[in-house]
Amino acid sequence: MTPAPPPAAERLARILDDLCKAVAARGPGGFLPIPLLLLVWTRIRRASIRIARLAARAAAGKPPVVRRTPRATPHNPASRKPASRLPRRAGWLIGPVPAAGGYASQLHYLLTQPDMIALLEAAPGIDRLLRPLCRMLAVARPKLPPRPTARRPTPRQPPHAPAEPPARDIPRKDRPRAARAPPHTLRRFTRPPYPA
Repeated sequence: MTPAPPPAAERLARILDDLCKAVAARGPGGFLPIPLLLLVWTRIRRASIRIARLAARAAAGKPPVVRRTPRATPHNPASRKPASRLPRRAGWLIGPVPAAGGYASQLHYLLTQPDMIALLEAAPGIDRLLRPLCRMLAVARPKLPPRPTARRPTPRQPPHAPAEPPARDIPRKDRPRAARAPPHTLRRFTRPPYPA
């Protein structure tokens, strides 16, 4: 009897852990500069930890946590997103780390499985965490159905407030004219004369 495959979250964690080991193995030979190696390893490791937390939360039936990042404003420089120092070309990690191609194939296959798609729908934060990983491995992410957005409630008038009559269009010739100050040339002549 064939044993049941492990959950999608466990298989994803194994792929990311093995990818971290493959990235770390390319450092001593000089294939990856140490600063770039640390950035890649940290990015993959943090994503793996956060994905495990989100998957455990989804398995417990808890609603996903929605975190809103503050908008970047000129007066609030701390809210600006830091510039990513990782390359943004699709599949750039496969060149210096050839073993990443095998893990990219495993990740692509996992993202086509129904249980993994169900996990992505239950925890949308996992899809956001997989976005940079799929870019560095040139893996296409599955298209998920759009999530329903909650509409803001419209303010209601109190029942005792009388309904305002609809505004009618007033012809332009009947509109009241706003009082205007006299032009600068007329102000000279409207001043009182100086005493003799």
